[in-house]
Amino acid sequence: MDQQDLHLTSAAFGPTARRPLSRRRLLGLGGGLAAGLGLAPLLSACGADDTASTASIGSSGGTLTMGINATPDTLDPGATGLALTLLISFALFDPLVYWLPDGKGGSAFHPGLAESWTISPDASVYTFKLRKGVTFHDGTAFTAAAVKATYDHVVDPKTKSKSGLGALGPYKETKILDDYTVQIVFTAPNASFLHQQAAGNFGISSPAALTKYGPTGFGNNPVGTGPFTFDSYQAGSQLTLLKNPKYTWGPKALGDGPAKLDKLIFRIVTDDSGRYNALQSGQLQIAMNLPPNNISAAQKSGKYQQLLVPSIGTPLGMPINVAKPPTDDPLVRQAILYAIDQDAMVKGVLYDVYKPAHNVLTPITPGFSESASKLYSHDPDKAAALLDQAGWSVGEGGTRTKNGQKLNLDIILFSGGGLELPTQFVVSELQKVGFSASTNVQPFATAQASFNSGAHNLGSFGYYGADPYLLNIWVNSNAIESGFNWSHYDNPGVDKMIAKANATAADAARDGLYQQVGTKLMQDSMFLPLWDVAGAFTMSPKVKSLHQTLNGYLAFHSATVG
Repeated sequence: MDQQDLHLTSAAFGPTARRPLSRRRLLGLGGGLAAGLGLAPLLSACGADDTASTASIGSSGGTLTMGINATPDTLDPGATGLALTLLISFALFDPLVYWLPDGKGGSAFHPGLAESWTISPDASVYTFKLRKGVTFHDGTAFTAAAVKATYDHVVDPKTKSKSGLGALGPYKETKILDDYTVQIVFTAPNASFLHQQAAGNFGISSPAALTKYGPTGFGNNPVGTGPFTFDSYQAGSQLTLLKNPKYTWGPKALGDGPAKLDKLIFRIVTDDSGRYNALQSGQLQIAMNLPPNNISAAQKSGKYQQLLVPSIGTPLGMPINVAKPPTDDPLVRQAILYAIDQDAMVKGVLYDVYKPAHNVLTPITPGFSESASKLYSHDPDKAAALLDQAGWSVGEGGTRTKNGQKLNLDIILFSGGGLELPTQFVVSELQKVGFSASTNVQPFATAQASFNSGAHNLGSFGYYGADPYLLNIWVNSNAIESGFNWSHYDNPGVDKMIAKANATAADAARDGLYQQVGTKLMQDSMFLPLWDVAGAFTMSPKVKSLHQTLNGYLAFHSATVG
């Protein structure tokens, strides 16, 4: 299983985040820059510092080929569970509202297929005034009927939505008020929705195409309103998109008028070395998610540009099972967090490509708490003192014992998740303070069953998201036995606080609640964060005018290659 095949977003879960879900969004090897990269076309040259610079405008026309590291599960944004498909969907579909970096370290909403919108005071009803004069790639006119058809498609059981269904939260219905006014109604307050609908799962689809191809056939025949149209897909090989010459309704933040490229190709190259070799030979202009050693080599060569697109979500890290000895003892869990030097791990194992993490949320995620990130620093002496306090004495060979039992941790990883080498570093750090550990790498389905049953002390996890409500996915007490609460963290008070946050329409108050949640989770030492998630793109200097999103993706509206 490759890395991208394991990317999860908060949209990947069912309406209440309480059912078993697809593997398709759990994060593989990723990382992130600090928040604050702007919305202007951004590319930072390999070998330079992390400050992104505005790329010059290249010539229009031509073909841009990007090497991707997984096969799309479907081309239907409403059905997919794969982050990669959402990256592609930004080229094919428009959402009602775009949510993008603002160039000042924050973010802003921009009109998409909706010219304006209002939200009820309790955040349960969203009303959108729609743009006129828009046509789908098949010639169908865009009206409110298309919005209703799109959302009806996502909730249709025949669609078997892996991500979109969960992103809808407490969805009730879509009401057509007139041809260009539509309401999306929820059974309860759902403050995360405006963020969620912009993440890619709800690109508005042609109602004619949905009817023609059906709930499952649409995934092979995607029809949206975006800057590129679907041309062909060679299974396991490549996806070809063509310029949509009629595209004039895109957000100004991403460019003006039709796409500059004539053709956009996504070539599937799952082998990491093959993807890097294809970039070096000129077969690719962009290689996605190369491993850190290849990114480092590209940086040292000085021949390539490197863009890391930070994402909202949960860092790559290790859920700590709070229900299984010895990690059922908070002192032992705190010792684990003090024992690990994330900065040294990123530098020594990840070639200093990514940013170390010290929180349950990434820095650009609304509700991120700076103070929570400072609760644990690398302090092996403090870790040793906590283990002494917990009654674990240093024994033969440096391994601690208590009542004749060794201080041993069972570590389970899912294969292809990118944590194998970092886990070796973690184990080495833990051994320095008296832990022993055994590591078992399992196929994802097997590992998920192991995590749900609680067979582990440390697992592997990470999350691309669109809203801090993603915490509900892997923290909710009801997601222990069949969901993604692999920490087995059962705290109804935290469950209620997350629900309260999602029912709070005011951004400042809502962010404050999530900051409280994040602080509580770190205080309870139920997760070991390692590094922040991000999309990594290594590219030819000929590539210009790419834009980033808030989800680790790229937008190709204004991209050029020349």
